[in-house]
Amino acid sequence: MNAATGRGGDREIATDTWGFEVRPNEFDEVFQPLRRVAIPHIGLFIGEMWDPDALAADCVAEHVYDFWLTAAPLPITGAVGSPINPNAVR
Repeated sequence: MNAATGRGGDREIATDTWGFEVRPNEFDEVFQPLRRVAIPHIGLFIGEMWDPDALAADCVAEHVYDFWLTAAPLPITGAVGSPINPNAVR
């Protein structure tokens, strides 16, 4: 269950860049329009500046591509932006 939306299933995106939105965007009055929809209305968790190369190399070396990824944000009501400690368990 997604705590932000109360719906089943999780919604996440992780990128290896500092921002996953298109720049420049077509809205002059909004700097990051996707976040204004995705975070509060869909409950999307956004992870930026991830480095998946070491995990990918381990998966290839051991021929194991399934893993459980946990990256819980700090439990602060109404917060947007929190440090995480992501862990991949295979």
